[in-house]
Amino acid sequence: MSSEKSNSIFNKLYATRIIVKRVNTTIVNLSLLFSLIALLTAPWLVIGGSIAALALGYDFSIARNAAAFKSDFRTVVQEAKDNINSMVDSVTEKDTAQQDATQA
Repeated sequence: MSSEKSNSIFNKLYATRIIVKRVNTTIVNLSLLFSLIALLTAPWLVIGGSIAALALGYDFSIARNAAAFKSDFRTVVQEAKDNINSMVDSVTEKDTAQQDATQA
């Protein structure tokens, strides 16, 4: 399988969302990719949770190509990396400023 084809499948699995709602409130909005990984690693949790949600009257739906998840997965990972780096920089700057203030 070519890299381009595997990226396409990966992006489709990421953009396809499983949505669980109660009335008009979204309770869970997970990618199909995450859901499949969860099913493979903890099937009892996924199956038990699904049965409990159905018994309690929650509605399940699948959204293909959800608008909020149109960008490819690499872009999402890069944005997450940038957010984490800026947060770490912010925390370390505050820590350095506090250490300087206590030493003065």
